[in-house]
Amino acid sequence: MTVRRPVVRMGLLVAVSTIVLVAPRRTAAQLTPGTCTASPATLAGVPVGGDACTKARDLFAFVSPQVGVALSGGNPLLGEGGTLGGWPKRAVSVRLTAVDGQLPRGTVPIALGNAATTTFSTSRTPVPVPVIDLGIGLIKGVPLGITNVGGVDVLLSGTYLPTVERNGLSLAPSASNLALGYGVRVGALQESALIPGVSISYQRRKLPTVSMGFATGNDTLSVNNVAVTSNALRVVASKRFLMFGVAAGLGRDAIDATAGVQGIVNESVANTPQRAVVVLDGMQNQVTRSTAFVNASFSLLILRVVAEYGVSSAGAAPVVTNRFGNRTPNEGYRFGSVGITMRF
Repeated sequence: MTVRRPVVRMGLLVAVSTIVLVAPRRTAAQLTPGTCTASPATLAGVPVGGDACTKARDLFAFVSPQVGVALSGGNPLLGEGGTLGGWPKRAVSVRLTAVDGQLPRGTVPIALGNAATTTFSTSRTPVPVPVIDLGIGLIKGVPLGITNVGGVDVLLSGTYLPTVERNGLSLAPSASNLALGYGVRVGALQESALIPGVSISYQRRKLPTVSMGFATGNDTLSVNNVAVTSNALRVVASKRFLMFGVAAGLGRDAIDATAGVQGIVNESVANTPQRAVVVLDGMQNQVTRSTAFVNASFSLLILRVVAEYGVSSAGAAPVVTNRFGNRTPNEGYRFGSVGITMRF
């Protein structure tokens, strides 16, 4: 037992060093506005497309970080902290992560002329993302007292989005309903009877690329090739006590979202029907956020039921024209996950 304190100190030193690297930092959000074109460029001498494109950019900047937080989640494998212990040990986790989000509600008033400032109403709305995660033990690590140091796991994930056709809204993946992700986890300490598990991980998750369309009256709006990617760095510690387990961690998320918009507007100008097509290509929103989370688990034979609560800190907000009540783009959000984890 004389090696216990040096082992724990070594593991904690590695973890603390990494925590310093992922500690909260204010990083400027990068909102690429894309290219806005309209055909025709004017209707009865009034410019077309300026307000529509500005509102599309601002809505994209407001909503996309919330989707990214739900995609990132907290723990890479719910309820787990250390590595699995080498080949051929595995763990699979099925979860639903939801952000306590705020989404615009009501109609979106669009002016034919240049950009106009609008205050959108928002309502508290969960933003959910279902994910399945798989951990595969590769290297057990180097024995050090009653634990192992330097174990390595491969992390794989799959994110599913359904095809939806309802009330004029259509949502359809561009290629597949499933998107795959990957990552790696390195053990600072492998959990044992007396020592907690501590690990450092990197994971890249993606949402399936989707296109959305909405028809209202004789106008249509489509959001094309929406792609969201999350790169998550995590430091996690965990410990099990008979049937119960706890885990906690800190992390840093880099979220990248891209999309394009096309709108077809039919208006009457001087009692003459007019049709305009507005296209906005190349939108991109890149944000960086810090994350903290805790897990609680309860074992049922080979299964563990896990609940997670987390907080994603506010990042630097991009400059926008429109307002969203008292909310701002890229602000802090809370999230939660429920799922089942199984080792085999």
